Amino acid sequence: MLKRLLKIFGGLIAFIVIIVIIAGVALMLFVNKGLIEGQMEKALSRHVEIKKISVGIFSIVSGVEVMQVKISNYKSPRELEALKGKPVPPGDIFVSMESLRLKLRLRPLLKKQFEIKELVLYGPVVNVVKSKDGAFNFDDLMRKKKPAGDETAKLEKKKSGQAAEPKKPFTADDIPVAVTVGEVGVKDGTLNYHDGKLDQRFQVYKLTALAYDIQIDPQNLEKKDRVKLKIYMAVKSVGPVKTGSVQSFDITLDAAGSAKPFDLKTRRLDPEVSLHAGSPEGEFTGLQILNTIAGNNVLGKYIGDQLSFLKGKQSWKGSDAASVDIWYKGGQARLSKGNLNIKEARLLFGGAVNINTKALDSDLELELKKERNGAVKTGIRKQVESGLKRLGAKKYANPDKIAEAAMKPLVNKEGMISMKFKVTGSMNKPDTALVHPQLGSLDDIIKQVAGDVLIEAGKEAGTKAVEKGGKKLLKKLPKLF
Repeated sequence: MLKRLLKIFGGLIAFIVIIVIIAGVALMLFVNKGLIEGQMEKALSRHVEIKKISVGIFSIVSGVEVMQVKISNYKSPRELEALKGKPVPPGDIFVSMESLRLKLRLRPLLKKQFEIKELVLYGPVVNVVKSKDGAFNFDDLMRKKKPAGDETAKLEKKKSGQAAEPKKPFTADDIPVAVTVGEVGVKDGTLNYHDGKLDQRFQVYKLTALAYDIQIDPQNLEKKDRVKLKIYMAVKSVGPVKTGSVQSFDITLDAAGSAKPFDLKTRRLDPEVSLHAGSPEGEFTGLQILNTIAGNNVLGKYIGDQLSFLKGKQSWKGSDAASVDIWYKGGQARLSKGNLNIKEARLLFGGAVNINTKALDSDLELELKKERNGAVKTGIRKQVESGLKRLGAKKYANPDKIAEAAMKPLVNKEGMISMKFKVTGSMNKPDTALVHPQLGSLDDIIKQVAGDVLIEAGKEAGTKAVEKGGKKLLKKLPKLF
């Protein structure tokens, strides 16, 4: 019995090895540099250069690696014919990458399961350009190619007035097999963006974006509808930003979380994403939301220009300096537990953002570091002195005492100045309304605090007048007698 089992087991091993060798030989015969370059050029209408494709007998197990790929910008068929065998010039690169690795697993295919161990682009560089007339250098890839055969007939049918069949949404039921993917995405990538219309540039660098541990099974979607996510990148402006919600920035982002690709009720592709995102370090200048807080009319009359520092350069560094929890589905994003710890203040925020319209509906708390208490009090004192002068009570009241009273509504239990705002409007044009504390007119505080002083001053002035009159009367008495 044991010998029989060993023979069966040995036969299975031999069968698998033969299948692997046959598949490997097929890969070696059909996957070659020239063939891949030609097919890519035909599909993309771009000049393609591949330095090497690593394919061996056991590549079906170990994987296929395509190395040092360069893809040019758009080329006409005549230009492609003239460029055959030539390298892609450095100044004409649309996409390049160090390597692409693909590793499939053979055994799950026998069970009607599709399993990828790895599909990762290493060191890709993408150069996106928007021309002065608003066209992108990838617009040709987005256009539909000329239809042929059945597609032409469908279009003619549509033109003749007959209703065409509505496009069906993609659902989990359109996937014929269970899908398992170990890792797919980008490692150490770079994206360069040049807007020729506005003459401004941005760069995404150190980009690692991975979807891993992917499990999707249409037959068991309740338990297998999961994608884990990991993102690390840095994004910066190259030169001043001429439009948008910030003047300049250089920010790192480190996020991790998961996604449910399909909605369980409708079974449609409608991703629900949950992420915890942090920013280990970064800086920006001229963030519109902070600009509107610094220019708040109520606060300006109360504390002067003591929030003007928010308009300048803000920076942070540290694993806990900036973080937020993000939930997204159907164009709506919810932010919670938001925290940004800059040099002179801390911001706590949360709320909703419509990704399509950029509409905001958020709450924001600004908490100043204790070191700024003195500066704010100085600002209030200047406003008090101006108010006392305006009310004609400058010589009767102490501006320091009134400033202390005016500070109290701003200071929280921890002894820090704290203000809460409602943020509405859009990301490009936010509107911030102060909701706490409810600050009245500084003149009212001056009148309230200085009232008793003014009354006592009035009594004192009256007493002095009586005494002065009495002395004059005593001097006149001898003459009267």
